[in-house]
Amino acid sequence: MILTDPSGLIIDTQGDDRVIDAGRAVHLEHGGRWSEADIGTNAIGAAIAESKPVQIHGTEHFCSEVQRWTCAAVPVHDPTDGELLGVVDISGPASTFNPQSLALAVAVGHHVESVLAQSVRQEHEELLCRFLAKRSQWANDECIVLDRRGMILHATERALNRLQHDRHGIHNDAPTRFLKTVPFDEWPSRLKELLPNASVNFVENERSGIGAIVVLHARRRQLITHRDLQKSRSESEGRETASSSSARKDSRPEPRSLQSPAAGFVARDPAVRAIVRQVETAAVRKMPILIRGETGTGKEQLARHAHMASGRTGAFIPVNCAALPESLIESELFGYAEGAFTGARRGGAIGLVREADGGTLFLDEIGDMPVALQAVLLRLLDDWTVRPVGGVRSKVDVFLISATNARLDKAIAEGRFRSDLLYRLNTLEVTLPRLRDRNDFDAIVRHLLNTIDPNCEITPTDIAHLAARPWPGNVRELRNVLAQFSLAAADGSINEASAENIVHPPETESGSLHDIHRARILVVYAETAGNVSETARRLGVSRNTIYRALGQKKPE
Repeated sequence: MILTDPSGLIIDTQGDDRVIDAGRAVHLEHGGRWSEADIGTNAIGAAIAESKPVQIHGTEHFCSEVQRWTCAAVPVHDPTDGELLGVVDISGPASTFNPQSLALAVAVGHHVESVLAQSVRQEHEELLCRFLAKRSQWANDECIVLDRRGMILHATERALNRLQHDRHGIHNDAPTRFLKTVPFDEWPSRLKELLPNASVNFVENERSGIGAIVVLHARRRQLITHRDLQKSRSESEGRETASSSSARKDSRPEPRSLQSPAAGFVARDPAVRAIVRQVETAAVRKMPILIRGETGTGKEQLARHAHMASGRTGAFIPVNCAALPESLIESELFGYAEGAFTGARRGGAIGLVREADGGTLFLDEIGDMPVALQAVLLRLLDDWTVRPVGGVRSKVDVFLISATNARLDKAIAEGRFRSDLLYRLNTLEVTLPRLRDRNDFDAIVRHLLNTIDPNCEITPTDIAHLAARPWPGNVRELRNVLAQFSLAAADGSINEASAENIVHPPETESGSLHDIHRARILVVYAETAGNVSETARRLGVSRNTIYRALGQKKPE
C-alpha cells in the first residue's frame, strides 16, 4: 500500500517486504514521482488527473517496466473544502491482479477521509465551545471565528459586511481562505492587513493551534451610516411605544436578535432564544434534531441556523419528504450510476444524501414521509453508508435535522409512522411556538418588512392591529401580508385607509375571523382549480387547514 502527496510524490509504503523490494526497481518507493507527467499512464497519476478511483492493470501502463504491475488508486480529499490531499494506492505484481483491489483502495481512502473529518469536527467543536465560553466578554463587539484553515465557522452579520462587502459565499471562497497556506504564527500580521482594527485571539489545544477568534471592537468601528442611525432610532421608538402599550414587554433592554446570515432567524422571545441555544449545542455535537411546529413557524430557518452553528462546511440540503415519489425514492436519495437503468442521465446522479456529505440533510415534513421511504431511511441511519443504484457502497458524513407539523404519536398509533425511526430522529426535540404566542412580534414584523422593502414604514398602531390577528399561517402568512402592505405603500409610506384595510380587515356579514379565513381559502381554492397543495402554498398554511376549511378528510 502506497501513500502519495497531491503531486504524486510517494511519502510512505507499507506491505509485503518482497513486493516493496521489487517496487524499488521501478522507483515505486519513498521519493518516487508518479504523476502522469513524470511516468505516463498509471493508477496514481490517473487518480490525481481524474480525481476519482482508478485501476490500471499490466499493459495499460505507459512505461514497459511498469507493465508487470497492477495498481488501484483512490484520491483522498480534504473534508472541509474537497481539496486533493494525496492518493492511496494498492500495487502488486500483475499476476496478483484482483478486481476487488479497487474496492479495497476506495474503502481505505474513505476511511482516511472519515478519520480526517472526525478530527476536523472535534477541532470545530472545541473551537466553538471555547468561543461560546468567552462570548460574554465581547457582548458589544462583532466576532469572526476561524478554523486553522482560515474557514469561517461563525460570524455576526456586521462582521461579515466588514469582511466581505460583495457578499459572495462565506465558505470556500471566503476572503480569509488565503490563511490555509500561511503559517499559524503569521496570522496576526496577515489578518492585520485584512482587518487593521481587529484583535486576534488564538485558540490552541494540547497539540497545536486550532483556530482564532477575531474581534472587531465596538469602539474601533470607523463607519456608522445615516441608515444605521435611522434604523436604530426607529427600533428604539418602536420598543418604547410597544412597552407602554403592552403588558407582555418588561423594562429590560431587549437582547440582540440571534440571526444566521443565511436564514435571518429572529429570536428575541425568551422561549425561542432557549430553543436556539439548545439547537446550537446539539448542532456542534452533531446530534439529530427534530423540529416541531405549525406550518410557517420557521422550522427551515431554524434548521439553517443549526447548520451554520454546527461549523460544517458542506451543503445544506433540504428535502420535502412528502414530495418524493415512491417509485424514485432510492435514486432520488442515493443517486445512481451511469447506465443503472433505461433513461439514466449520462454520468449518473449523486443523490440528495451524498450532496449533503460533510454538511446537513434537512428532512422537512417527515411526518408525511411514505412508509417505504421510512424503511430506506432507517437503513441509512444504521451505518450512514450509501449505495447508489447500480453503484458501490460508500460512507457519508451527514448531520441530520428533521421537521414536522404532524402529530407523530398519532401517526405511530395509526401505523403511518415507525416508532423506531422517531427514536433515531429526536435526540433533541424542540417545538417552535406559534406566531401569536411569541412576545417578539414587533421585532419579527420590522425584520420581515426590512427584508421586503427597507424604505417602507409601519406604525406601532398598525403592528398592534397585526398582533391581534390569529395568524394560522404564522410567519409565512405574516410575510405575505407585509408584502401586500409594502405594495400598497407610496413614496416610502402608506396611507391610513389602505393600512387599515390590510392590517385590520373589515368583517364579513358573519363577523367571525373563522368565516373570513374560510372565505379566503375558498376563493384561492377556486382560483387554483381545486389544487389543495397550491392553495396551501399560496396562503402559507398547511394542507390540513385547507381540508378542514373544505369540510373534507385528508386522503390517506
